[in-house]
Amino acid sequence: MRRFLLLFSIFLSLAASAQEKKDSFWRDLNDFLNMRENKKYAKLDSNYIGRYPYHWNARLFYNSTGLRIKVDGANEVDLATGMNHRVGVGLSYRGLGLSYSRALGQKLNFNFAIDSYGKHFGFEYALRFTTALKGTAHTPTSDGPLETLVLGESRLNLFYSFNPRFSYAAAMKQSQIQRRSVGSFIASVSWSVWDVVSLDGFGTVKDPEDVTSVFDLLKSNLLYNRVSIGAGYGYNWVFGNQHWLMHGSLVPMWTVYEATTDWEKGKRSHHPYPYGWVTFCATARAAITYRWGERWSLGLNGVINQMVSRNHLNDKTADFRRFGAQDWQFSLSLAFRFGSR
Repeated sequence: MRRFLLLFSIFLSLAASAQEKKDSFWRDLNDFLNMRENKKYAKLDSNYIGRYPYHWNARLFYNSTGLRIKVDGANEVDLATGMNHRVGVGLSYRGLGLSYSRALGQKLNFNFAIDSYGKHFGFEYALRFTTALKGTAHTPTSDGPLETLVLGESRLNLFYSFNPRFSYAAAMKQSQIQRRSVGSFIASVSWSVWDVVSLDGFGTVKDPEDVTSVFDLLKSNLLYNRVSIGAGYGYNWVFGNQHWLMHGSLVPMWTVYEATTDWEKGKRSHHPYPYGWVTFCATARAAITYRWGERWSLGLNGVINQMVSRNHLNDKTADFRRFGAQDWQFSLSLAFRFGSR
């Protein structure tokens, strides 16, 4: 019995020591992160930018997304998703955020996003799938509806705001406080990929409900890539004793790379658009947020991307003379902050 008590006391002392070291590690890490964050905010103008006394930000949100693609030429295509409604959750820690939303009862209708906003530089990445893509296609030899389609969209936006007093995070994620009205010029780089898949072409996969994984969609029918660069302007308007914030921004961009890849009868074909194409796009944002206290805020924001490509040589025999696309997203979110610094 004495040996057992001795061994038990030794185990407790070792466990307590290990727990103390573990607690010390996380405490030191938190102190280090707080030090870095304090140094970052010390360089900002506190009359314009403020931070909450919590480093976690949780959000419940509802969003509605949509897309329309229209191609004119010898082959004409008109596709649209309508309005897709999703519910989701988001979580951010010290400015790095993750979010996930999906349409209830639909396997392949979801959106995953990651974002981060710094003093000047920020990025937003989103991966979205929807089974609601439908439309029509007309070729010289056939004409008919396009259904049982799945659209996969991947988009990366990099941006740089020239005015450190201007906060994207306060307008779009409610993770910072914009204390005074201010605007900023914005430079941006955008990369987008659309993956259009026909479920009719894959043997036993005939219906979206038969798809059990995104990996079932790897054999794409059509893959579209675009890279654009540009610059614009954004403005945050603060009013109502700093409880209300309205944001608006517009960033026109010139497309520097554009190409499609398709698979026909097992053969892969790559088609970069040649000289003679005029291509541009633009991203417009609008948001309004209301915060009460230091824990809660309510936000409504929207993003619209408009893309146009046109063959200015006006070759009427070209397969594709004009490509146009517009996608949008509107989101209503309730944010709650927790976890003292």
